[in-house]
Amino acid sequence: MSELNESKRLKFKDGSTTEVIIKSMGMEEFDFGSEYVVRIEEAEGYDYFKPSTGLQKKLSDEGVKSGDKINITKVKPDEKYTYGYFTVSMVESVKMEGKGVENFEKQLKSVDKLDIHELTLRVKTLEDKVQLLMNKDGDLPF
Repeated sequence: MSELNESKRLKFKDGSTTEVIIKSMGMEEFDFGSEYVVRIEEAEGYDYFKPSTGLQKKLSDEGVKSGDKINITKVKPDEKYTYGYFTVSMVESVKMEGKGVENFEKQLKSVDKLDIHELTLRVKTLEDKVQLLMNKDGDLPF
């Protein structure tokens, strides 16, 4: 189980734009459960942040991955968005290495253990749901 130093947690101020380089992102296990954590290259003493569900979606929609340099802007609250909102823009994207089977192994090595753990949990959840849907004969009802 990893521990996070709260003094190194990046918190976004209303109306600010912050440039970060992503080291890793995904679910991490802690003493009291798991949380989604984005690890970043240390900047101004900060080395991680915990994105809201909305910010996680923006990161995913932008296709952000390890090594990418991005800008995160926290837009100030207004009448329509009482808590404000985030925008994410790519500054510099890291290209996947090479093409073809010979470089596939190199690309897999960059997948971190937490990503594998998260994917394993998702597959298990899907398998359990499919099992519930199956009838006595082992067939799906559709």
